[in-house]
Amino acid sequence: MNLSDLLRDNHIRKIEPDGKQSADCLKASERDVRVAKELLTKDLDWSFSVAYNAALQAVRAIMFADGYCTVGEEHHKTVIEYAMIKFGSALKEEIGLFDRLRKKRGEAVYFSVGTISEFETKKAIEFAELLLKKVKEKIK
Repeated sequence: MNLSDLLRDNHIRKIEPDGKQSADCLKASERDVRVAKELLTKDLDWSFSVAYNAALQAVRAIMFADGYCTVGEEHHKTVIEYAMIKFGSALKEEIGLFDRLRKKRGEAVYFSVGTISEFETKKAIEFAELLLKKVKEKIK
C-alpha cells in the first residue's frame, strides 16, 4: 500500500496542511501517554487503550501536518496504514505492533474485560512514546 492507493481507495483525502489540528493531536498524544502511565497501576485495560490512543493521535498529528485526513470507515486502520507509509522500514516492526494493539484494544474495550496483561500495557506505552518522539522529529 502507498499514498496513491489510500487516496484512490478514498481512505484519505488531501487537505490544506493544518498546523493547529496537528498541534492539538500532539497535545492529546502527550496527555494520553501521561494518563496511560498513571492508569498502569489502576486499570490495565484502560491504560492500554489510552496508550493506543496516544499512538493514534501522534500519527493523526503528522497526517494533518502533511495535509491529509482519513475518510470513510476504518479510520484507525487507515491511520496505521499511513504510519507504515510515512515511516516505512525504519519502524516496520513497530507499526506491525501498532496494528496488533488496535485489534487487542478493540477486544478489550468491546468484548473481554481484564484480558490485557501488564507486559502488554507497558509495551503499548513504550510504543506510544517512541511513535510520538518519531512524529515530533518528522514534523519539526
